[in-house]
Amino acid sequence: MTGVSSLLTGPHTIDVSNLPPPQAIEALDFAALEAAFIERFLAEWERERQVRPELPSYNVERLRTDAVAFIQRGWNYLRLLDRARVNDAVRSMLPAFATGTNLDHLVAKRNIARLTVIPATSTSPAVLETDAQLLRRYLVSFGVPAAGSADGYTYRAMLAFPTLHDVAINGHAVHGRRGEVDVVVSGPEGRAPTVVELNAVRAAVTAEDAKPVTTSVTVLAAARTEYALRLHLHLVKGPDPTAVVAAARARVLTATNYLTRINQEVPIWSVAGHAYDQNVSRVDIVEGADIPASPYRIPVCTGVTVTYEVQQ
Repeated sequence: MTGVSSLLTGPHTIDVSNLPPPQAIEALDFAALEAAFIERFLAEWERERQVRPELPSYNVERLRTDAVAFIQRGWNYLRLLDRARVNDAVRSMLPAFATGTNLDHLVAKRNIARLTVIPATSTSPAVLETDAQLLRRYLVSFGVPAAGSADGYTYRAMLAFPTLHDVAINGHAVHGRRGEVDVVVSGPEGRAPTVVELNAVRAAVTAEDAKPVTTSVTVLAAARTEYALRLHLHLVKGPDPTAVVAAARARVLTATNYLTRINQEVPIWSVAGHAYDQNVSRVDIVEGADIPASPYRIPVCTGVTVTYEVQQ
């Protein structure tokens, strides 16, 4: 699992974090720059010797004590920084990498602006839509022009409820009722949305330009399926066990957070497997069971407890 927010994935949007690295981003290689510098330096030196035959043949280019080597390392470092800057510029305008104001400029070409979730006050700055929320709204915006599309409903729900954690659009293929659409939403971290939040989404997805006149749209809160996980780790001798356990618990929490999505299956052994590393020889599940996927439910982990023993 990648740990990418659930807001980045769904049945109608690709997970841009899984795209292969673009060819425009160059792999940085100091050794290659070093070899190219030496090759070019020798070529220029030999060209100069054609004009000034008194110059000796240059044969100490690889000696670390040679002045040219010092110049070469400094020059190559600067060239490496230049290439890294170009890579950063490319990344800044790609959906898979853009963050902050770079992402703001990227989504602006679709006339989308970052939402203000909580207005600023005299004592605190405004709370803005997160990068993950803004990116998903940008990705689903391509389906907005089609009234009744899943992306269109998703976009309008996110616009009306900026802090929502996840949204699912269930149609005939899911519930078997023709002409009806269920918009299922979940609040931050999987909590139940408030009446005000549900009403805001309902108004957005039932607007005249949001749905066909023959379609009935219902907005529902995703039911929570709560689960707790207790693991017992068997550690090898060596590193500080408290640090090993803390790192293992953090990886498991990342996995549970990733799985906090509507209609998401929770394979408990897969989640527990994130506790493994080179210092963990075995993981026992003391509490926890598989949770099947459900289009109207969202699995929410209420806690991860980890105990351990060090093998003798």
